[in-house]
Amino acid sequence: MSKLNRFLDFLYGENNKRIKYIPLILLSLLITYSAFRQYEIQKYKAKVIGVVTKISFTGNFRYSLDYEYTVNDVKYIGSVGVSNFICDDGTKGCVGKKFEIYYSTKNPEYSRIYLGKYEKNKQTVEFFK
Repeated sequence: MSKLNRFLDFLYGENNKRIKYIPLILLSLLITYSAFRQYEIQKYKAKVIGVVTKISFTGNFRYSLDYEYTVNDVKYIGSVGVSNFICDDGTKGCVGKKFEIYYSTKNPEYSRIYLGKYEKNKQTVEFFK
C-alpha cells in the first residue's frame, strides 16, 4: 500500500470520523503560530516609526491595513485587519500617516502597529500588548 493510500485510509477510515478534526487542527496551528509571533514581539520588543501605505477591502466588512517600517536599513511590510475608518484629517485608513511599530529584534519581520486613538478599529486578535 502506498503512503498516499495509507494517509487517505487514515483520514477517511472508521466511518470518516477523523476527517472532521482536520479544520480544528489547522485552526489550532494557525492560532498557535499567531500567538508565537506576538510573543516574540513582546519578548524582544523594539520600536520604530512606520508609515501606513494602503488600506484595502478584503470582504465581510473587513479591511487590510498595510504599513512599512525600516530596521537596520532593511524595509519591512506588515499588515493588520481593521474595520473601515477615517483619520481626523479625512484620510481613509490614515494612509500616509506615521505610527509606532513594535517589532521583534530577533525576527524584525514580526511586527504590530500601534494605531493610537484608532486602535479600536483593529480586528486582528492580539494575545500580547
